[in-house]
Amino acid sequence: MIKEDTRQTIKFVIWVLVIAIVGYIASVVIFYRAGTPSRSNDQQIRQIAMQKTPIKNIQTYYHLDRGVNSYSLKGTNAKGKDYYFIYLPKTKKAYLYQGTKGVSESAVRKTYNADHPGLKINGVNLGWYQSKPVWEVASTDKSGNYNFSIYDFKTGKEINEVANL
Repeated sequence: MIKEDTRQTIKFVIWVLVIAIVGYIASVVIFYRAGTPSRSNDQQIRQIAMQKTPIKNIQTYYHLDRGVNSYSLKGTNAKGKDYYFIYLPKTKKAYLYQGTKGVSESAVRKTYNADHPGLKINGVNLGWYQSKPVWEVASTDKSGNYNFSIYDFKTGKEINEVANL
């Protein structure tokens, strides 16, 4: 015969487990739904790039919103040549650049590291700023302050910087 205290303890443990499981499932659903717009935009830009450009293999997706929301990707054609594709969903305009006509992400990272020693790069994104293609480099310093630099895609020159946010 189980004592009343033991029954109450078992009920409490069962309720805690049920609440924990429901909480876990709810958090998974929330995180999945939060990522849905990004996955949807990646699929949309992929479809446009594959249909309208020579790009056959996609390597990297980018997103930048500096006054103009832009989705970009880097890919290669059937012969392995690099291309960058930028799509502006609001205006439905798209731009295709050969890799040789601009600066690569790795070159921008190298330039940024040389120009801003001691800063840790958090991310690099390709997008649209002031009517031209740009690279945005986001970084943090040792104090945790955020820094953003924008580089011209075609020349690799820094055109804007915001530091210590």
